[in-house]
Amino acid sequence: MKKIAYLVAASALAVSAFGQGSIDLSNRGLALVTSAAQPNGITGTSFLAQVWYGTSAGALTKSFAPSPFRSSTTAYPGTWNPAAANGPGQIATLDGFAPGSTVTLQVAVWDSAVAGASAASALAKVAGTGLSETFTYTIPTDPLAIPGGMGGMKTFALAAGAPVIPEPTTVALGALGAAALLLRRRK
Repeated sequence: MKKIAYLVAASALAVSAFGQGSIDLSNRGLALVTSAAQPNGITGTSFLAQVWYGTSAGALTKSFAPSPFRSSTTAYPGTWNPAAANGPGQIATLDGFAPGSTVTLQVAVWDSAVAGASAASALAKVAGTGLSETFTYTIPTDPLAIPGGMGGMKTFALAAGAPVIPEPTTVALGALGAAALLLRRRK
């Protein structure tokens, strides 16, 4: 009798693990991210892509850890690598969404080598960042099905123009002003 009770408890625990939906965060072989400088797809591990999700386009409140793009030697330009170090992993859990639910997604892209650039910059559509159109994904109801996810995303480009970076003369003028204040204080 105890064996049956343990079997029922273990089965209930295993079934409850399937209560959250899963998604494949890779866009390899699907839509690409491009730029004016790299029209065939951006490359470089300083570029990051972050997938945002929610119940609708106006409620994209959750996100996964940013994924770096592939290096310049890749055979898959324009794609990110969620399985890279510090990435979210290729298969991730959509918190709060059960199998059969439809999730709205959007991808934000930015260059982490640019000072101040972040997902917030991409969501604000700052030059040099990118933001996909929203798209949907319906989570499979079969717990053994291989999850999809990025199939609804369309190719998109980084916003034209360079990110706003202070000119060296502005920085030099600020340093000159600070030096003048220090000299004045000494006298």
